[in-house]
Amino acid sequence: MSSYEPRGFSIDIDKILKDVTGTRRRTRRTTSSSNDMDAALRRAVRVELADVERSLKLLADEIVRLRKANEALAAQVAKLAKR
Repeated sequence: MSSYEPRGFSIDIDKILKDVTGTRRRTRRTTSSSNDMDAALRRAVRVELADVERSLKLLADEIVRLRKANEALAAQVAKLAKR
């Protein structure tokens, strides 16, 4: 029986969110209707980013839960293999 060692990877959710939401750029002045459209688009993007942030946090929580369950299962298998 071969030894199983999980191969982990690291996802830095905070860094991803900072990279996505941290960039602020100044735009040149345009017409009023164009500014209204730009503002509406920015609001829509912020809402979507908030949804993405929530989803990423849920995903990170699920990864942690699965990793702990995997470690517990590996410990049980190792215990049974010693018998």
